[in-house]
Amino acid sequence: MKSSRSPLVRVSLILCVLLLTSCEGSGLQNLFAADSNADQWGASPSPSPATTTLPQTLRFPNATLLETQPLANDPNTIQTRWQASAPAIAIQQFYSEQFQQTNWRLVEQQVADNSMTLKGVGADLEVTVTINTATTNNTTEFTVAYRPTTTNGESAPTPSPTTALTPQTFSDLDAAPTPFQPAIRELAELGTLPTSGNQLDPNSPISRSQFVRWLVTTYNRFYEDRPARQIRLGTSNDDPVFQDVPRQHPDFAYIQGLAMAGFLPSPLTGDASALFRPDAPLNRETLLQWKVPLDQQEQLSPSTIDRIQQTWGFKDSTRIAPSAVNAVAADYLAGDLSNIRRVWGQTLLLQPKKAVSHAEAAMALWYIGNGSDGLSAQSVLQARRS
Repeated sequence: MKSSRSPLVRVSLILCVLLLTSCEGSGLQNLFAADSNADQWGASPSPSPATTTLPQTLRFPNATLLETQPLANDPNTIQTRWQASAPAIAIQQFYSEQFQQTNWRLVEQQVADNSMTLKGVGADLEVTVTINTATTNNTTEFTVAYRPTTTNGESAPTPSPTTALTPQTFSDLDAAPTPFQPAIRELAELGTLPTSGNQLDPNSPISRSQFVRWLVTTYNRFYEDRPARQIRLGTSNDDPVFQDVPRQHPDFAYIQGLAMAGFLPSPLTGDASALFRPDAPLNRETLLQWKVPLDQQEQLSPSTIDRIQQTWGFKDSTRIAPSAVNAVAADYLAGDLSNIRRVWGQTLLLQPKKAVSHAEAAMALWYIGNGSDGLSAQSVLQARRS
């Protein structure tokens, strides 16, 4: 039977066959191929470049995926951005529970002014969840960053140099007292002042739990090359030292760790109170009571109000709580590097019950030591840059 196709049609078909044959294995062929990962995330704006995927159990129910991309400074880490019609606390509870299931460990929980962060480690994956607590139109945005771990459960090494630092800048730093600003910049460069976004809110009071988080984070960063000097964080297997700081509290690991090390007055040290009052403002005498023992690296010698009056000359010495007397007296031994002189300058009034601001807390943490043996944020940065 004679073909009904015209010569022009036959030529066109031959050209199409030749074109597809020549493009076999090329990107053009892939234009028409089905996406094997199309159902991996649902309707994703951008496909995940990672071969490792996030388990279904770690996807918050009914959340909408907004973005998927590798971190610029760590290609091993994939960050996904989500949105859900649920309060931030519900998302936090969901991931807290998931990270405490079989084959997972909840290794970190933190809370800042406008965010909550949780970190879990599994057999082959490390996951960090950051939740924006400032909701918009009854929706909450959060990110889930994940990266593979090695066979022993440790994080896979980051290909970027370990000495590289990503400085954090605070948009409201100018509102801090001028003498404090260089110290705050150096601590921010070390990453030891975790906050939400780029706001420090320098002149507002810092809470007791936030200060403990800053204190432990700064201390461990200063001594990151000396593990024997570091504070061991609490774990989900620990019985809570304080009744009002349960395992689910975002700062549990820091408060529990500092208490178990004996640097916080608690039932473990014979203190009658089993309450920590994490949300209460930190006051001056409490800052000294918690930090000076870390500065001195030894048990503080007993002292008296009379001794404080002879050395410091404070006119309000009698207002200092008995539990803080030893710390106030010992701080005098550090000279001009003492917390009192660095933060509050030359003064004849300690005002022990006065609330501590974020800027004052940072200034106190800029130096850890007894005056003759210690580290500053400046010296730690210089050592890391050399």
